[in-house]
Amino acid sequence: MLAATKHILELLAAGRRAELEALAMSKAAGELRELIDAIAPGVYERHQIIAHAKANNHYYVKARLFGARATPFTLQLRLGEHEGHWAIWEAVNLSGGRTAWTR
Repeated sequence: MLAATKHILELLAAGRRAELEALAMSKAAGELRELIDAIAPGVYERHQIIAHAKANNHYYVKARLFGARATPFTLQLRLGEHEGHWAIWEAVNLSGGRTAWTR
């Protein structure tokens, strides 16, 4: 799961839309498109997984992208296995909000 998360974060930072959309469940496609649109490709060079938790065979991951000339970008993913591969079941932009998850 952590390797899959790292791969997804790298794809997000690079703006590789087609590869990300191939990893998303159909119900998460709209959320993922909004998340991709909110991230400028090539601006973020590194990432950090801040927290992760497991519930009902899915993993919730809070992560942050960092770039030298960009404000850190915080997001949450819900990952789960589908047909033997990790898939994105939910993608949420946590940047700019004030909740317990964005601190």
